[in-house]
Amino acid sequence: MQSKREKIISAAIDLFAEKGFGNTSTAEIAAKSQVAHGTIFYHFKSKQGILYEVLRQILEKTSTAYKEIVADHLSGYACIEELLHREMTIVEQHSKEVMVLIRDMTDEIHSPDSQSHQLIKSFLEFKIDLLCDFLRKGIADNSIRRVPVEETAWFLDAALYGVMHSSLIKQLSLPFLYENAKQLCLTAIKSQTF
Repeated sequence: MQSKREKIISAAIDLFAEKGFGNTSTAEIAAKSQVAHGTIFYHFKSKQGILYEVLRQILEKTSTAYKEIVADHLSGYACIEELLHREMTIVEQHSKEVMVLIRDMTDEIHSPDSQSHQLIKSFLEFKIDLLCDFLRKGIADNSIRRVPVEETAWFLDAALYGVMHSSLIKQLSLPFLYENAKQLCLTAIKSQTF
């Protein structure tokens, strides 16, 4: 049985994914979660607080999935391949939460002083650092061709963000879109001798 806090988060995920953060009121969240309106403010100080918790949970799941790769003693190329696979698994299993994450990325809620902005910034720094580590490892073990490391890490992240945005937000039904993008990225970095 879900606690009231969990019901609020679940209702917010549904509404934020469907309507966007700015178009969802706390009254709607209360009605959908079947709690009194004041209960929302007991558990969360504001609607932004609910958003922060939704983002924190999905980014924590994603970070945990990425951190597990390091323990797997793989080539750099295999590490990146596994990271891309895990990212797609997260998107498939938590599509509403991921939609909340990417849907309102340009809204004022992500102003540099907001908690949500800091959370996303920290996660992105972690992800780019991890991609850079995997690229360096791959260059050293000759599984990845010599590429500009930081620029390539940012490109990989941007390419996959674009695919997520197209499939979730624009709801383009393109079979194998993610798999094709993943293969294109992997082919671009793979060493000719690996």
